Amino acid sequence: MTAHHPIHGGTRVYGLLGQPVAHSLSPAMHNAAFRALGLDSVYVAFPVAPEQIETAISGLAAAGVAGFNLTVPHKSAILPLLTDITPEARAVGAVNTVRCEDGKLHGTNTDGTGFLLALEHDLGIHPSGKTVLLLGAGGAGRAIAFSLLASDVERLIIANRTVERAQVLAMEFGKSFPNSRIECVGLNSVAGLEPHLLVQATPVGMGDEAIPVELERIGVSEAVVDIIYHPLETPLLKEAGRLGLPYANGIGMLLYQGVAAFRFWTGKEPPVTVMLEALMDSM
Repeated sequence: MTAHHPIHGGTRVYGLLGQPVAHSLSPAMHNAAFRALGLDSVYVAFPVAPEQIETAISGLAAAGVAGFNLTVPHKSAILPLLTDITPEARAVGAVNTVRCEDGKLHGTNTDGTGFLLALEHDLGIHPSGKTVLLLGAGGAGRAIAFSLLASDVERLIIANRTVERAQVLAMEFGKSFPNSRIECVGLNSVAGLEPHLLVQATPVGMGDEAIPVELERIGVSEAVVDIIYHPLETPLLKEAGRLGLPYANGIGMLLYQGVAAFRFWTGKEPPVTVMLEALMDSM
């Protein structure tokens, strides 16, 4: 571990924009990575209210900030303020990572990439040719759906409280991925679907004992992923463990979306182990 540079006039500043951001684990993760590589950079959290996003972005860009992440509620509001956006971020309709260069703002979305990398590293699963049941068609759900379809899943079943929201997503993505079957169901109609993989991308189980679906009745054959990471073991994951199913929480996705963001900003290979240790230490 190299000693950290003292912060001075030439230090590159990165940040996280959102509301709330005080509890974010991203500063710990990225600052540990900067230290490990001896980079003269620092990552801070900026609490920004929804109505202030435009002012905040132009101010940060004008002040020479090198890049930033976006979290709730800014991932879609940022789109019209950017110089260019990667095709994936445009399709998902959300940006979580921006690089500032010469007054230009380049946006991407590393959530889907982060999800796939976590799936591979945590569970050894590649979704190609599989049937996946995805719970939730919100922001995270959209990014995950896109990345699964881009990985050639055979069948993607999107379950959402309001089926219409899932149907809108299916219609949008169906045009780009004609080889995958996309189906939509209500959260209460998932019994007997027998997917290889279940991905939980709703807020249910975050800090409460609720469980979004009855796992036993679904017939999952390979694994369960819950993208919540606080608590580390949601009621759904406890149930997966009881049924003897391999499972993973959201720490992997948080880690690998950060790894992809770090690469997008610096062009350097991120110190993954250091970043994971920093996350676990700050939990």
